[in-house]
Amino acid sequence: MHDHGSVPHHVRETIELWVSDFLERPAAEEPAARVGSNAAAVLVAFMEGACHGGVAPADIEGNEVAHSMFDHVSQVALPPAAKDAVPTLVAGFLADLEAVGRLAGGRALAAQVRASAPAFRDRAAGRVQQAKRAAAKIGRNDPCPCGSGKKYKRCCMNALD
Repeated sequence: MHDHGSVPHHVRETIELWVSDFLERPAAEEPAARVGSNAAAVLVAFMEGACHGGVAPADIEGNEVAHSMFDHVSQVALPPAAKDAVPTLVAGFLADLEAVGRLAGGRALAAQVRASAPAFRDRAAGRVQQAKRAAAKIGRNDPCPCGSGKKYKRCCMNALD
């Protein structure tokens, strides 16, 4: 987990209030039970990661959610069964925040978390996928892919610089 510095005190208070309110609702019972006694700490870590750089809790968006899940929450020390349940807990939390009027777009962010759950589980388990090239590398002397009929080195290769 990398550090962005601590969140301001008033932001931390807001996060802790939102987390405690959510954990008291029936919607939190099942996912919180699967994560166990660390459910509150996981949600606080998620929100703090999403709020780095001065983003207010009510203003988090998809890129902050992904960053927090993959770079912060995946590094929280939890038993494997609890880590598997984290995306469900976070998705429920985000959907609940929209339901109570605290976060516009919370349901869409929850869907993003659910969709990225397999990648989160891989990252949390220490498995990182290597990027693969979709097509063969273009050589300097190959025909340019733009269709000009020129060699790549005489056409579009320099346009990328």
